[in-house]
Parts: sequence; C-alpha cells; structure tokens
Amino acid sequence: MGRPMQPPERQPLGFWTSRAAEAIRSRTRGALAEVGVTQPEWWVLHQLSLRQEGRSRSEVIDTVGPNDTPEAIVAALQSVVANGWAREDGTTVSLTTSGADRFERAAEVQRALQRERMQGISSEEFATTITVLQKTIANLGAHAWHW
Repeated sequence: MGRPMQPPERQPLGFWTSRAAEAIRSRTRGALAEVGVTQPEWWVLHQLSLRQEGRSRSEVIDTVGPNDTPEAIVAALQSVVANGWAREDGTTVSLTTSGADRFERAAEVQRALQRERMQGISSEEFATTITVLQKTIANLGAHAWHW
C-alpha cells in the first residue's frame, strides 16, 4: 500500500469490489473453518436459527441461493443434516441442539469478523457503500437480492 495511487474517484469500481469480495470471503472462510463450519453451512445454519419450528428445504435453498451455486447450497444443507446439526422431517429442516451450539460458535466468529471489517468505517459510510453498489448493479441492468 506504500505506492501512490490515483484518487478514489478515478479508481475502477470493479477492481475494488472484486478485491473486497476476495478478502472478505477468504477471511470469513478461514475463520469459520477454525470452528468446523464452511461458509455455505453457516448460511444454512443461520437461516435455520431464525425459526425454531424449522424451515422448508426449498425456502432455505431459495433464501441462501444467491450466495453461491445451487449445488453448493444443496451440498451445505445435506452436510448440516449429515453432521447432525439439523434434522429433516418431511420437507421441514430444523436445528438440533448440536446445530444450535455450532451456530452460536459460528455466529460469534461472524460478529468478531464484522467488528474487524468495520474498523474505521461508520454505519453511515457502510450504508452508503451498500447503496452505491445496489445502484451500480441496477444501472447496469442487473439484479441482485439479499435477504
């Protein structure tokens, strides 16, 4: 970072969004791995944690689907069940006690990562960044959704 760069308004958005995504994903996946959870498993556990009564398999897949490939999300759901962190009853998937414990450990990792990422960034700056990215996507005729 010691070399001079062009001012921010002359920098390429695609470059910086790609570098940010790579850094966030790498750091997140590494930190979650330390508690034995993959990032796609985290997405599934998080969704299941939101409803004690469980969620339909298709609802979980549809909700977290934009985060990765459909295959990765289905594999993560299968892994969560195979690890005993969730159980399936018909089409409903719900957390087990073991899954709730695993979720809490991973949630603490995610909270710590968010504090790390937000160092020196105000809530207003963060909201502006998200808004700019959403507008950029729309300006390009694309669509993105995150629950």
